[in-house]
Amino acid sequence: MMKVVICIVLFFLSACQTKMDQAGFYFPPEWEEQTSVWLGWSADSTIQDVQLQMAKALEGNVGLTILSRSDSLLKVALNQFAKRGIDTAHIVKVVHYIPNLFIRDAGPRFLKNKKNEFAIADFAWNNYGYPSSFQNYQFSNERGEQDNTLANQNNWKVISSHVVIEGGAIDVSSDMLICFKETAVQRNPGLSLSEIEQEYLRVYGKKKMLWLNRMPFIDKVGEGPKAGNYFGYGANGHTDEFVRFANDSTILIGLIDSTEKNSDPVSKADYEILKENYQILLNATDVQGKPFRIITLPVPSYSLFTEEETLTAFIKNDGDGKVFFQNFKVGEKIKWLPAVSYLNFFISNKVVLVAKYWEKDLPESERLKDEKVKIILQELFPERKIIQINPIALNRNGGGMHCATQQQPK
Repeated sequence: MMKVVICIVLFFLSACQTKMDQAGFYFPPEWEEQTSVWLGWSADSTIQDVQLQMAKALEGNVGLTILSRSDSLLKVALNQFAKRGIDTAHIVKVVHYIPNLFIRDAGPRFLKNKKNEFAIADFAWNNYGYPSSFQNYQFSNERGEQDNTLANQNNWKVISSHVVIEGGAIDVSSDMLICFKETAVQRNPGLSLSEIEQEYLRVYGKKKMLWLNRMPFIDKVGEGPKAGNYFGYGANGHTDEFVRFANDSTILIGLIDSTEKNSDPVSKADYEILKENYQILLNATDVQGKPFRIITLPVPSYSLFTEEETLTAFIKNDGDGKVFFQNFKVGEKIKWLPAVSYLNFFISNKVVLVAKYWEKDLPESERLKDEKVKIILQELFPERKIIQINPIALNRNGGGMHCATQQQPK
């Protein structure tokens, strides 16, 4: 009996200590001042080119931290930085054996408190809720360990949760969070939405949750096509692809033009899904009960960026692909859709990095979209320079510039 009493007392003491450790920690919105921006360095040369453009745009405005999977790859990165005229002397170099291009999701998510102490938000990880056929991909599950190991190396506190959410799946303001309901439930089978919400708010130190409904098809990944014969990588419902806070009173959302909704089956589905979520935002209120200012951004025309492939025996039997292309036969044509988005922008000190897609072989309508997005963001961030970069190499891997960055607050 005495042992039981002692165990109960220790349990409550432990719980109280956890609450004390968490008191005052919060995840700062992206527009607050940053000390450094983390980039998870890629081994792919086409992606490296995008990352180098991002690093050049950030240089002089914020510190840079490069996370590389090996010393040799880090050396390559620093050589490339030097060739672009980027000063490498003050870059923080971190080597970790797990690859992490999209560092927003599994890398360190920095919390801070009024004492300027750091803690790391450590949510559970299940590889974007991908089907079991994807789980054997090298490092898929191990990526979830990265935030903990980096915290241990740097003696940062860790605030853990048993619920799952990746960094790109949830956007923050000073007091609120936005997330797709479908994403949260899919990641956390067996938990109620209220249980999930309580954990998200607790770990991020926020007051209110804004739930959207369905995730767009372009970001959806399962055992088969997104729609029709359209395939592509994605994050299974990340808000940073389509809905973002611009400030505490303003939310941006991408909407597909009605003239483009029937261009392909994915656009047709997403046109309706985004309209549904737009209506939710129009009726949403902040922590004071005030409505938000809702601004719409265009969506790049999916069909213009799609690549057609013919399935081969190699692709058909290539690891995860044997299930990924189920119900399709060798010789059949599939269409590969990149995660094109204007909402996957990144806000840092004095700059905003945003997508620019138009090239000479594309319609004038896409150039006008690029211009419209830049004008809107410049109005929203008048003291920051809007820098446009073509992120298509990142998009073809299922993410964008926001996914490939993680800010470390001041």
